[in-house]
Amino acid sequence: MLRRRPTTPARIATLASAALASAVMGAAASAGEPAGGGPAPSGGDAPVSLIEGRGFLSVGTFANSTALDIRLDPSTSLPGTEIDWDQRFGLEHSKRFRLDGLWRFTPKHHLRVLYTDYSQTDSATLASEIQWGDDLFPVNAQVTGTLGFEVIEAAYEYAFVTSDRAEIAGSVGLHYTTLEARLAATVTSPTTGTRSIGGPRSVDAPLPVVGLRGMWRIGDRVYLDAQAQYFSLAIDDIKGSLYNYRAALIWQPTRRVGIGAGYDAFGVDVDLRQDDFRGKVDWVYRGPQVFVTVAF
Repeated sequence: MLRRRPTTPARIATLASAALASAVMGAAASAGEPAGGGPAPSGGDAPVSLIEGRGFLSVGTFANSTALDIRLDPSTSLPGTEIDWDQRFGLEHSKRFRLDGLWRFTPKHHLRVLYTDYSQTDSATLASEIQWGDDLFPVNAQVTGTLGFEVIEAAYEYAFVTSDRAEIAGSVGLHYTTLEARLAATVTSPTTGTRSIGGPRSVDAPLPVVGLRGMWRIGDRVYLDAQAQYFSLAIDDIKGSLYNYRAALIWQPTRRVGIGAGYDAFGVDVDLRQDDFRGKVDWVYRGPQVFVTVAF
């Protein structure tokens, strides 16, 4: 199992975002009409507009392919072994979860939140040795690899195009990536006997992000939602970049609840020189998503 880390600013932001979303949805349910997002739809069965309403909350999962290259350097000046994680350990046991939320506190000014949680655990017999920090994993060692990956984003949006059929907005925000990787094995040698080596190492990479999002109503109950984000930063002991591209179709069969499917591509590339992690992380995932959307 992945070791859960103590409370961080990222986890506080997650709880705050969830509380905000719950409060907004409760207020929307009691008010009966959109606040700042346009008039309520006529007719009791007409769907709440994903473009003109107060906002929406989406919860779903994904079946993305991943590519992770990670290197943990030892305390000496020599670099560690760069590990192709998926090639070494695969994706036998994994968990995938994503939450997206949008709140229009005025028709043009919005708050958008994102939370993704991904984890996997698998074991492998090494065909070549791995230098993981100050530990050397020998050939033929039975190693368990555990990976946990969380993404939290909070962004301000300004909609410069608004109508009952389309909304296009630019955004600026903070993208907080937390990655924890663990290698563990029990090895035996004539000099040291049997001992456990390895352990978890974590990366916290807060990166600002700018983006563009658009939503178009392409049918009575069908919407196209698309967004693109990118940023690059080099400061102190962090050098990194990230991108996120996503497109989805949403169908609203009921007044407030819709179902959606889309494609998402995300990548983060960071070099760090921190006390807990000295090395490199290059992570990419891409693939289909399915989710449920609730409009309020």
